[in-house]
Amino acid sequence: MEQKFCQSCGMPLNPANPGTNADGSISEDYCGYCYKDGVFLQDFNMSQMIEFCVQFTDQINKETGWNLSPEQAKAQMRKIFPTLKRWKEKDKRSLTEKAVSLLAQCNEVTLATINADGFPRPVPIKKIKTNGCNEIWMATDAASVKINDLKTNSKAGVSYYFYGDSVALRGIAEIVSDDKIRKEMWQEWLINHFPGGATDPNYTLIRFVGEDATIYIDGDFAHEKI
Repeated sequence: MEQKFCQSCGMPLNPANPGTNADGSISEDYCGYCYKDGVFLQDFNMSQMIEFCVQFTDQINKETGWNLSPEQAKAQMRKIFPTLKRWKEKDKRSLTEKAVSLLAQCNEVTLATINADGFPRPVPIKKIKTNGCNEIWMATDAASVKINDLKTNSKAGVSYYFYGDSVALRGIAEIVSDDKIRKEMWQEWLINHFPGGATDPNYTLIRFVGEDATIYIDGDFAHEKI
């Protein structure tokens, strides 16, 4: 019998780990790592899927008998994946639309403020709300270095990254301390940082709005004004 391959990740289809359709039947196209109950288990584009799969190179070698390095595996995937059923149809969304989806995939972003010496200070920070691909709300302590930087220079940068795709933004960051907005933006996990809740005096919001972007998604690259 001809060996069939998963039309998402390219792995040989294994009867011990089949993908399943919405009605519970066995999928003829996808493996159990990629597809269950009629739904793809990873919300990836093709380049993200390649980055995801490369981390399992040792397992791939074991199951196939190959002896590929991660770089060799990635090169092979770049050749094979465009021929697979899941990836044959080109994503027709604009890069900006793809960037919106990318931001939704990221729990954290990197915020870079400018210190008194004129140097950028990048730090990872959780996002609490977004609008489009360039408006990002974050929470921090009123006495943080970030806030001190922004009091003297509101210029800032934000970047986000997910399995090989990335967006880097330049724009303006605004310090927001309005009580009504703080209550609207409050999320329960913030209690670990601000015991006083939404009215904690140390709980401060940062609203960043990017004005231009450097976008690299699914092999496409562009500088764009937003």
